[in-house]
Amino acid sequence: MRRFSSSVCISIAACVVLSACGSSTSDAPPTTASTATTTAPAPSAATPTTALSSDFYEAPTDLSTLQPGDLIRSSIVSTTNDFTAFTVLYASRSVSDEPIAVSGMVWVPNAPTAGNPLVSYAHGTTGIADECAPSKSNGSGESGVIANILVSKGYIFAATDYEGLGTAGVHPYVVGVSEARSMLDIIRAARQLTESSGKSVVWGHSQGGGAALMASEVAPKYAPDAQVVGAIGGAPVVELDKLSSVFTTTDSFGFMFMVAAGFRAAYPDIDLTKIMTQEGLDMVALAESTCTDVIMKARGTDVKTYLTVDSLNTEPLLSYLQENTPGNTATDVPIFVYHGEDDELIPAATSLQYLQRACATGGYSIQRKTYPGASHVDVLFSASTDIQQWIADRFSTTAPTPTPCA
Repeated sequence: MRRFSSSVCISIAACVVLSACGSSTSDAPPTTASTATTTAPAPSAATPTTALSSDFYEAPTDLSTLQPGDLIRSSIVSTTNDFTAFTVLYASRSVSDEPIAVSGMVWVPNAPTAGNPLVSYAHGTTGIADECAPSKSNGSGESGVIANILVSKGYIFAATDYEGLGTAGVHPYVVGVSEARSMLDIIRAARQLTESSGKSVVWGHSQGGGAALMASEVAPKYAPDAQVVGAIGGAPVVELDKLSSVFTTTDSFGFMFMVAAGFRAAYPDIDLTKIMTQEGLDMVALAESTCTDVIMKARGTDVKTYLTVDSLNTEPLLSYLQENTPGNTATDVPIFVYHGEDDELIPAATSLQYLQRACATGGYSIQRKTYPGASHVDVLFSASTDIQQWIADRFSTTAPTPTPCA
């Protein structure tokens, strides 16, 4: 859930985090047209292409025969001397366990390191409408900047758009179960694409930070074949019931309309007419049809105009918020949480509450580190060395050092 104005900032931050943004790894969209798709293309045969037509994102009529992570189709969108980038459409499962199609991107290094290590990345808030899907811009934003650097280190890099971004349906915004499955299933799809196997690390920032932490809990049962050996949650969206109250008392309350839209999409029994005025329902509709317009429109207005209750924490929504925040299910996947102490959007106290709750649950190995003076975006600069080292350690035999629970 990053600030609506920070898209460029977070991409620049990613450059610094990963130490290089040279001309050979430009994140500008490619310019040569092609619409060819394949199911298992060889990276060595890659050729440059451009943005895909909307047909690429349309799922087959019958998804019932597909398993989660099955690669439906792929298309090369760019190549360099170092890597080949693909847009992919793959099978996953909704919160109600229905078969769905999800889109995303996979970057494959031309010379992967031994063991084919893979990083699955979950992006920060881009919006809910299909046009907000990162793959629609061929990876020219946050995910693409990070990918361009990690692949130079030999990692395969996969970045989901999430359910409903680019594909049919409304994106279940910050619904942890949905986002976790999208993250894990793109690992399976990337392995089919590259005809490889090996260990993986899941990483996300902001909205994606919560998704990665949830993926660490879901992975052992939902996707043991993904071989997730670590999870990184940066400035993560956790403690959703507490954030709901925060958003109704700060200038960032426009996010609550995206939350309402996302949870209603995942859980149809949620009746927003019981907690919102018509003006509020109109803002939810705006959230569903645009990227971040609703956040800008809400600024400077009175939250009481949109709600008939004090916050979104009413049943059944409250229970769903609690179910979709990580820290409830023990996992043996090592976790690293980084957070800026001056985060102006997601208070650092929420990741501390997550740590304490997970510790009380038991069965977690979590390292949490905060960075003095760092904001929601700045923390990417501050945590850069730690992020890189932590990823490298998970693909080695180095054991993590958890934060004491006391």
